Amino acid sequence: MFDKKIRIKWRVAIPLALGVILVAYLLIALIVGLFSPKDKLDIYTIGNFNGKKTLEIVNSEDRSNPIMLKDYHFYGESLNLYFEIYGDDITKSNTLNGKTVILKDLINSNNVFTFADLTRDVDNQIDLSKLTPGFYSLYIVDGDVSYRAYYQSVLSFNNTFYTVSRYGKNYKVEIIADKQLFDEVNTDKRKPLVDVLDQNYIYINVTVAEEYPQYDIAISTSPALTMTGVSLVGEVVGNFVEAEQVYELALKIKADLEAKGLKVLLLKDEFGQDIQYYGKGGTLEKAYKSGAKYMIHLDMDYYGNTGIMYANRSSGRLAKNIFNHIFEDTNIFRNENYLFKCDVDSNGVTDLQYEIREAGGIALSAGTFSESSQTNTFALNNKYGIDTIQIVTTNMSDSEEINIWNQQKDKVASAIVKGILEYLKIAN
Repeated sequence: MFDKKIRIKWRVAIPLALGVILVAYLLIALIVGLFSPKDKLDIYTIGNFNGKKTLEIVNSEDRSNPIMLKDYHFYGESLNLYFEIYGDDITKSNTLNGKTVILKDLINSNNVFTFADLTRDVDNQIDLSKLTPGFYSLYIVDGDVSYRAYYQSVLSFNNTFYTVSRYGKNYKVEIIADKQLFDEVNTDKRKPLVDVLDQNYIYINVTVAEEYPQYDIAISTSPALTMTGVSLVGEVVGNFVEAEQVYELALKIKADLEAKGLKVLLLKDEFGQDIQYYGKGGTLEKAYKSGAKYMIHLDMDYYGNTGIMYANRSSGRLAKNIFNHIFEDTNIFRNENYLFKCDVDSNGVTDLQYEIREAGGIALSAGTFSESSQTNTFALNNKYGIDTIQIVTTNMSDSEEINIWNQQKDKVASAIVKGILEYLKIAN
């Protein structure tokens, strides 16, 4: 009786098993569907918000008065915006001169930054160092009307800027303008969400930088060579060597700034280094590649042309801060006439001081002035201009000035550091 074999009816068992599997699958799908968000949106999100909340915030923006911008660039930590393509003659460029820019944080509505009464100065427009983390929409106020700004073309996430190191922290700033930013573009949905925005509206995304691959300040020292076959150490009076003196000054400034947490790049490896200012592999290219926002060029002169110079298209705020401290703490500069803008060409537009002009990117028309400057292809149309000043401390043909320098050069270094820190709003 125990030897009776049980026969499995496969024609019945196989369909039954498949039916059980199908029912189990449907039950699992039903459970997942019940507990999954039905309105999940596969879009770019801001802050810690989900797609639905992001879309709600974006749709609540006031975009009733759109206005188009056609160009932008950076100079130092200033973001500069233009209604027309930026040209060589800033006086003819359609700038935001006299306008007010308001940045409204879409993550925290209480976070609003206002930049009022903007000027044409390339160092004094939207000060990115003032921003805190957030996702900002950009408005331009003219009179009593507020306009929502959009860009003429798409600006993707590679338009990235890093602010200077302040108290161990840098901010990553992304300029975004893409009408498809909040669309479902990478989805398998049959009816994806599209056309959220009708223009490439400008947003500024500010986050704490997880890494900082750049320098804050570059220091250039004379001579800034633009040709071969000339002295590598500049002027020499007895044992007083120009290049050696300014290089020692640069080392002192570098050490003091680094003690405050700033990343500083000295563009020469030694004071008599055989390296050109222009061209590939030169000190200027090193400055651009470093990502430095500011550059100090240290110099001396044999013909009495001493003082602090800044770009003709800038307000010179950095130069003024440094000058004030040198003037107060030393006898290097006798009066306010030692602070001045660069001389310009016959058209009254382009700076003649190449150490300043060629570091300024498109903001100062770098790479366009002369045949030799056109070797600076990395500077031509570069949107990341370095805010540069030139400090000429000593007339080497005047023995009295050399004596003053020898006695006060440490004070000069300290004064320069004080001026930089004050400008950057870093406690001294």
